[in-house]
Amino acid sequence: MRRTRGLVVLAGLVGLAILVSPGTASAHPLGNFTVNLYSGIVVEPGRLRVNYVMDMAEIPTFQEMHLIDANGDGKADPSELSSYATTKSAELAPGVVATVGDRRIRWRVTSSAARFRPGQGGLPILRLQAVLQAPLPPVGTVRLVDRNYPGRIGWREITALGAEGEVARTASVPSRSVSHALLHYPVDLLTSPLHVTRATVSFGPGTSGAAPGLPTGPATGPRPAVTGGAFARLATWSGLSLPALAGALFLALGFGAAHALLPGHGKTIMAAYLVGRGGRRTQAVQVGMAVALMHTVSVIALGLVVLALTAYAPEQAYPWLTLASGLCVLALGIGMVWIRRKSSQHPHAHGHDHPHPHPHAGPPHEKPLSRRSLMGLALAGGILPSPTALVVLLSTVHQHRVGFGLALIVAFSLGLAGALVAVGILALRARAVIAPRLTGRLAHAVPILSAAAIAVVGVVLVSQAAARLS
Repeated sequence: MRRTRGLVVLAGLVGLAILVSPGTASAHPLGNFTVNLYSGIVVEPGRLRVNYVMDMAEIPTFQEMHLIDANGDGKADPSELSSYATTKSAELAPGVVATVGDRRIRWRVTSSAARFRPGQGGLPILRLQAVLQAPLPPVGTVRLVDRNYPGRIGWREITALGAEGEVARTASVPSRSVSHALLHYPVDLLTSPLHVTRATVSFGPGTSGAAPGLPTGPATGPRPAVTGGAFARLATWSGLSLPALAGALFLALGFGAAHALLPGHGKTIMAAYLVGRGGRRTQAVQVGMAVALMHTVSVIALGLVVLALTAYAPEQAYPWLTLASGLCVLALGIGMVWIRRKSSQHPHAHGHDHPHPHPHAGPPHEKPLSRRSLMGLALAGGILPSPTALVVLLSTVHQHRVGFGLALIVAFSLGLAGALVAVGILALRARAVIAPRLTGRLAHAVPILSAAAIAVVGVVLVSQAAARLS
């Protein structure tokens, strides 16, 4: 009796893991895609000033390089950065929409500057600073909306204060930047970055200090949701001997395996499928190799999109890829439920003389792993490309070392697949231990429950993708 209760509890925990997994997996790290914006509103006597900052991560900076590198020599010299800053600031200013009463403010860009900082994989990160100014009446209310880059993910922050004898009497935003104007992102907020795009500030004469400007100094600390720095650094290795190349590929394998152990990547779906279906080790290997191929193709495909469409926000592909994955998983789960229910309606097929199913035997009339099932599991585990793998690809393209980058990505994908195969084999071993202890209705219910759990995962993934697309 205690053994049966223990098995029921174990089954409940597995089911809970299945239900929790998709929610965690949906928070895929997209830090290398971010475009982060800050508006520092300063109310001064007769003048409104906005200290504006744009902080671009590696991939949008890579896409912006064709505008910065005007002569196309592959380098951005100081004069090109200065020219870019002037042009870009003029383009961004109309997106900072400010009104006083019914009158829209017309900005004048009084200064601008741009510089690079080192990012992952040898790719640069772009920081642009600009000062926007406009005349202001003695008393009133300013309403500001930042409409720049509405389709890009990233940190959005606005602050407001009075200076030089002007007071911000009431403000819907704080007076100090928690990110130090995008120089020091607070670690405790990286999992849920600020997204403040509107501010309302009432102002009038008063007592206040000197007008603050943008902070200076190097940026330190982590950036929003950036992971995988060790793998990205492999892209910077150059002049490799054969032993060093082998070492780089071995490390890429390890990074891929570690990446697979993070939430998501179809581990739970794969385990539930193999356990409920009575799968074999060869099927676990098949699924792992299919995931490796799918992940490699996904990274290359998204990389080609970034290279071909410089104005496209590549992170917009992730909800669609999640939707495709969810639909495949849902179809896989529904198909398995239908097959299991149909099989359970013919209990004689299981044989009344064998109440304890053999741990290595699959369900009756089990067919080999179909192409449709293999594709569904590959989509679940490999269709969402690692952002760091994309950084590695783009970095090696930038360095004209595409072959090395592709080798690293293939090794990374194989490591990811190897970890999934190990998870699948462990699940099959656990099934072999537990199966002889399951009898009667519980033995017949396990395949149906595992199939239903896969269908639920598909529903959750589809719902999450639909919410992000709406």
